[in-house]
Amino acid sequence: MNKSIKKIFIILILVITCISMNPILGNKALAINQTETNDINSIDSNQYPQIKEMLQKIKNEHPNWNFKILYTDIDWSEAIANEYVGHGSSPRNLVPANNSRYDDAWKCKVCGDKAYDNGNSNCASEAAIKYMMDPRNSVNFSDIFQFMQLSYKDCNIQIIRNMVAGTFLDNESYINTIVDSAKKYNVNPYYVVARIIQEQGKSGSVLVSGNGYNGEYAGVYNVFNIGASGNGKENVILNGLKKAESYGWTSMEKSITGGVEILAKKYIARGQNTLYFQKFDVENSDGNLYWHQYMQNILAAQNEGSTLRKTFENVGAIDADYTFIIPLYKNMPSSAAVRPSVNNQETSTDLVKVNVTNTLMLRSSASKSAKKVGTLYRDEVVTRLNKATQKVDGTYWDYVMKADGTKGYAARETYESESTYKLYLVPVEQDNGGNKPEDSQEIVQNDKVKVDKSSKKVTAVPNATGNDFANLIGGNVAVKNSNGQVINLSDKLATGYTINDTYTVAVLGDVNGDGESDAIDLLLIKRRLLGTQEFDELKGNAADLNKDGVVDAIDLLLQKRYLLGTQNINI
Repeated sequence: MNKSIKKIFIILILVITCISMNPILGNKALAINQTETNDINSIDSNQYPQIKEMLQKIKNEHPNWNFKILYTDIDWSEAIANEYVGHGSSPRNLVPANNSRYDDAWKCKVCGDKAYDNGNSNCASEAAIKYMMDPRNSVNFSDIFQFMQLSYKDCNIQIIRNMVAGTFLDNESYINTIVDSAKKYNVNPYYVVARIIQEQGKSGSVLVSGNGYNGEYAGVYNVFNIGASGNGKENVILNGLKKAESYGWTSMEKSITGGVEILAKKYIARGQNTLYFQKFDVENSDGNLYWHQYMQNILAAQNEGSTLRKTFENVGAIDADYTFIIPLYKNMPSSAAVRPSVNNQETSTDLVKVNVTNTLMLRSSASKSAKKVGTLYRDEVVTRLNKATQKVDGTYWDYVMKADGTKGYAARETYESESTYKLYLVPVEQDNGGNKPEDSQEIVQNDKVKVDKSSKKVTAVPNATGNDFANLIGGNVAVKNSNGQVINLSDKLATGYTINDTYTVAVLGDVNGDGESDAIDLLLIKRRLLGTQEFDELKGNAADLNKDGVVDAIDLLLQKRYLLGTQNINI
């Protein structure tokens, strides 16, 4: 009885701790009050310059079009800062590489020419993000359809046939599946067609050929590229096919239906009801901002919107009664962001690299005695939101934001009392190119987690958290539990969790995936040795405590010693 009460108290303390820490962790949409209106004439031009006149003009040109305004209650500079993250690991926004239309001004200064995704993309610059996010650059006939509302409305099946003509979707079974699944899951069928063509091209790709890749995954299809991510072409394709196999998408029809369901439940039903909101997660219905984005390609929303527009033009349906949702931000610049060019580059957001031997404390206010709210690590790149102009406690305290959204004050340099001067927060542009994150190691680890970038496997010790992964890898991190729900980065990892929809976690000793390495797991390992329990690869990794590639009596002994408190489980 006493043990049970003690366990309850421990759980309560953990819950209270997580709740109390929640305001400073992750990208939670705190104190955001978003409102929507259909009255474009009520827009205050002093607060939101130019946009009202643009909307009035396009409404006059297309009277059947309808417009909704979403007041995001997000400061423009904050939105940009939260999109300009993930350097070196998984940037939130990517631009085409080796494309003459997108010169070096489109590439971020941190990553430069570093290749991402399938090798054909670079990390987007702040100027590129501003240009693509500013709604005033897209409230025009050419680009407006990225704001089209994506929930279901009756469609003309002949328009669908015209849209797919000459593409790999030109098949009556595929067309009927698109229409039926769109209606079932409350998704605009025209959007479904445009999204598939955007993902696969008109001729289709290896992900929809049914032939598999390199002798693997034959007979599965992934029309929406769900889970198709990673560095390098092979990783992208194999991860996409693996995801399709896990969903049982053994035909085009199953892949279409399953993909539409995912789009509906994970995006549209969560308020991301336009292409723009799926690219830039600034809609707050799910209580989160920024992290839940469908794609990294910064041009995707615009490109898919253009596909819709061109299709509607070609079939004579351009002036139907479409509804568009336009986001507005607080403190928007007086004029729209200009297109990035090496001839008109703007001043970059103040990115700084942490220049310390080990760590630098992040505090709640500008004082060395203030509460610690986080840790900055050597060579970590953070965004400086405010540069101090006066010293407090003998140094300047700059207000910075980590890639995971944690904000706080950090000492810019050594204290006046110290005999040797050192600059702790070094501007990226002063780093002479040495600041580009290294990504050459296939396996990296600290004392809590080990990451195999090739196999996309994460091995963790008991009680390791998402923050331990973020501190090792850097960049934007989103951890999901086995139900696909995002958890706080301060929460413990468990076997079966995924990180950034790419890495799969195995916690040593946590065989059953409940986040605890306990007697139940000891029993499971014992049954495995007796031949009465089967383990899949993930459970086998969790049970292999000495990491020799097999689950045997040594692992059982290590688990027992851990439970007795006589030995730790180490990476």
